[in-house]
Amino acid sequence: MVQRSLNRDQLHDLNLKLVLQQIINHPATSRIEISHALALHKSTISSLYNTLMEQQLLTEIGQGAASNVGGRKPTMVTINQNYGYTVTFDLGYRHLHATANYIDTTIMEYQRIDVVNQSIEVMIEKCHQFLAHIAAKAQTVKGLLGICFSIHGIIKDNQITYSPWIDMHDVDLVKIFEQLYQVPVILENEANLSAIYERDFGHGGQYNSFITLSIHRGIGAGIILNKLLTRGESGRGGEVGRSLTLLGPNTAGQSVESLCSEDAIITRIETAKQLDKLDRDQVIQMFNDGDRDTERILRQSCGVVAGLIYNVVMMLDPQAIYLNSPLIEGLPELLAEIQGDYQDIAKSSFPIELIQGTKFATLLGGCSLITHQVLGLAGYELKFQTTETPK
Repeated sequence: MVQRSLNRDQLHDLNLKLVLQQIINHPATSRIEISHALALHKSTISSLYNTLMEQQLLTEIGQGAASNVGGRKPTMVTINQNYGYTVTFDLGYRHLHATANYIDTTIMEYQRIDVVNQSIEVMIEKCHQFLAHIAAKAQTVKGLLGICFSIHGIIKDNQITYSPWIDMHDVDLVKIFEQLYQVPVILENEANLSAIYERDFGHGGQYNSFITLSIHRGIGAGIILNKLLTRGESGRGGEVGRSLTLLGPNTAGQSVESLCSEDAIITRIETAKQLDKLDRDQVIQMFNDGDRDTERILRQSCGVVAGLIYNVVMMLDPQAIYLNSPLIEGLPELLAEIQGDYQDIAKSSFPIELIQGTKFATLLGGCSLITHQVLGLAGYELKFQTTETPK
């Protein structure tokens, strides 16, 4: 008897998750549409529907069109945006980026906070201030549901094992924030979150396997194989920026990211032009103005990136590559340069595209990850709508 009751409970829980998944992936749907999609009896769907309504996870949004044979118009339903919210922090070395997202992933608020030369303890205090600010303004049923941290380093078992840009002082972010806020806290590598973003918000969902290359201060890869994120045995599976290259002048034994990460490119241009403290916008302007040194360095970097992509494609056999690079987003002709250089190396073309909306890619990837977790849908394929970012 106990075993039979447990099986019924497990089946009910599974069906409940399938219904929730269906509603998330089809934001305006009806019970009859869910019944047809899941091949479940209408009475079963109604019971599951009522459970989700009692939990306040759903909200009805009016009537849909009647069927071709007439009859009552169906009641349309979607996720209740005001059920609760999640918060994602991107711990950058220049800025702390923070978003609060409703449970349907719509952005409630975004902030970019200057943290240049600030300690991890100061950054943590900034996170607490943002969480307090959102808690004071949010009018939701459950309040804060979960927190995700985007880390520019290596994560294993939800702990930071390597942080090249920020001295973590052995701070345990998960312990601090779980104890204070009593919600799940997830740490994830920034490049991995870019891959999750492309899978769940972007065009990457059309592929079973693809890779994102995040080109910022370093270069990292987010690897999606068979729709799932792949981290490697120790969380180092995407550390492609530290691979070596022989391309370019005097590059024997140098890492790829020492030549063509965004910071490396800017440093090389500063050296060539005998300038200090250039930023991305100035580099873009110099390229557009036809500066020969800037053009030479950027085009050379495109060749190195193309070589890296070729090696990654040969090793992992993805269906596409996506680039997360604000610099390339600002100079889209560099994407064509990389595509051409790749074709010269491989003697064939390959889908190499730019992630759209690189500013929010990592944050929305983190939002997706923690949303999967708090809804009990880890491992379920969810396709979120592209949210309109705040002004």
